[in-house]
Amino acid sequence: MIDALLEGQVLLFADGCHTGLAFVMPGWSLRPLSEPPSEKAIRGPREGFTETLRENIAMVRRWVRDPELRVTKMQIGTRTHTDVAIMYLGDVANPDIVAEVRKRLAAIKIDAILEAGYLEQLITDSRTTLFPLTQATERSDKVTSAILEGRVAIIVDKSASAIIVPTTVNELYQSPEDYYYDFWLGTLLRVIRLIGNNLAIALPGLYIALAAVNSELLPTQLALNIAASRLGVPFPILLEVLLVELTIEIFREAGLRLPSTVAQTLGVVAGVVLGFAAVQISIVSNATLIVSVTTAVASFSGPNFQVGISWRWLKYFMILGGAFMGLFGIVAVGCFIVAHMATLQSFGVSYLAPWAPLQPDALVDAPLRQPLWLKFRRHSTWRTKNRRRMGDTRGEDNP
Repeated sequence: MIDALLEGQVLLFADGCHTGLAFVMPGWSLRPLSEPPSEKAIRGPREGFTETLRENIAMVRRWVRDPELRVTKMQIGTRTHTDVAIMYLGDVANPDIVAEVRKRLAAIKIDAILEAGYLEQLITDSRTTLFPLTQATERSDKVTSAILEGRVAIIVDKSASAIIVPTTVNELYQSPEDYYYDFWLGTLLRVIRLIGNNLAIALPGLYIALAAVNSELLPTQLALNIAASRLGVPFPILLEVLLVELTIEIFREAGLRLPSTVAQTLGVVAGVVLGFAAVQISIVSNATLIVSVTTAVASFSGPNFQVGISWRWLKYFMILGGAFMGLFGIVAVGCFIVAHMATLQSFGVSYLAPWAPLQPDALVDAPLRQPLWLKFRRHSTWRTKNRRRMGDTRGEDNP
């Protein structure tokens, strides 16, 4: 009864009775449904999660009208008693993964959970890696799609973000919109994102490697043009690139904190005026400015903000590798990154799946988008109990 009272419920007692009744009468303010600002939708539903757990669960139930949809609730936090819900399909999700999620959540001993990000940090498989081993989203359709695939969703009260586990790096550059368009357009969008991610990571380091260390690999005229653009620049190319990248990072962070209208105006004015002035007084060269701006724009091509931060970290490793060892340094840093990712797991699932270990049935949906009329079965990545998606979806699942 004390727990119910602290949750804001109304208690009713009758004289002579040894029991009471608790009535849920929410009196807090509720935010109306709106489109998530960090995950813009071109096509598809524009409803995002709110800070109310019951509303978020109701959004998913509205999509999945199946009695097999399981919702397990628990409270975490000795002082906040934050409600947390685990959602999955009972006849699809791997029971070992579900049990591991419950085990990790039950093992958390902390005084307060204020946001879903707290749980992400506490249940992740590796707390020292740069890569997100869980997937956070504010879109209800993305959570529903993950549940239908056999994954597990964790929803936290007073948080507009849900956590999806397990997660692979392949999932972090995909979007539900890929399946709202036809096969050709969805595949094109995925390929563009993949190219954008690679440019955001490797382009500055590749520019330094080719311009300063392995310039003999460039066409003669292009090498001469880059060298001519750097005449009068007082800084080495490494310091020049780092200066521009740091300036862009400051603009990016400041733009997130400013009102949208002010941020757009300030970003355009500051970018044009400062960029032009920096070139005019020979602080940076035209080539460096072009590379840095292209990198900044490419970093926004991915649909996941969290993994975008990881790409920004890796960009600086590539810059240092290209500055000190040229193309060999780029390849060495890239191999080190892939080797590190190969050691990561998310709730027992390889982070590099379906490439490592190789899973041909899931590889057809990465990086290309598999046509819906060919998605007869769920991918083997999640080791689901029932892999059938088309035909008799509740029939016996053949291996």
